[in-house]
Amino acid sequence: MIFKSKVLALVASIALLGGTAFVASGSTGAYFTDSHNGTVGGNVGSILVSPDTSTNINFSNLLPGVAQTLQVNYHNYGTSPEDVWLVFPNATALSALNNFGRYASVTVGSNGPGSYNGIAFTSTNLNDRLATCGSFGPSPGCDPLPNSIKIAGNVAPSGVANENFTFTFEYATGIGNALEGANWNTYPLPGLGGTYADYASCHTANPSGDCTNNQTTVNLSDSPPSGTGLQYQLVATQVGVLPTDHGGHF
Repeated sequence: MIFKSKVLALVASIALLGGTAFVASGSTGAYFTDSHNGTVGGNVGSILVSPDTSTNINFSNLLPGVAQTLQVNYHNYGTSPEDVWLVFPNATALSALNNFGRYASVTVGSNGPGSYNGIAFTSTNLNDRLATCGSFGPSPGCDPLPNSIKIAGNVAPSGVANENFTFTFEYATGIGNALEGANWNTYPLPGLGGTYADYASCHTANPSGDCTNNQTTVNLSDSPPSGTGLQYQLVATQVGVLPTDHGGHF
């Protein structure tokens, strides 16, 4: 009995000492620290373009061999530099214009930064029919008006009108009088048969005006699908971004 009591007392003492040792050397899980509160914030930049003249521009009494030029003024009223584009969203109207080929010319001028000698685009052969051109561009001669043209790059924010673009159109003298008195750029072109004859050749063969449906693109989803003129959009983007770019960076 005396031996057992001593053993139990020793075990109890060891247990107590072990608990005391744990309390003395055990960690509370904390280090020396210091902290300060703050906030992550800021604002979002803006890409904005404002026309300073009417965006509806109309040619008047166009005559073969006589160029007419129309002008629209605009400025960057956002907070960031931007590229500025002319976009032609109606593919049917654009194709009707390009169907003139060598029988009309178009020049898009610009005084904005980045334009080459003030000209963003120029062509005296608007043919958009790849089968007859082989390729497009100034060198082979077929150079249709594209659906978007960069008219200025890295335009700085400004509170005043300091940029403009011009649109110049001229019928070739060989166009004849088939369009006399008509509205400019009626689309889609009238036709029968569906073959793609050249615009002037069509009217030469059909002086009554009953031409083939000879334009390259007729898109029924265009808005509107038929009419006159050429719809355009003045579009501003971040510098280096195309009007057709959409997300997906990450």
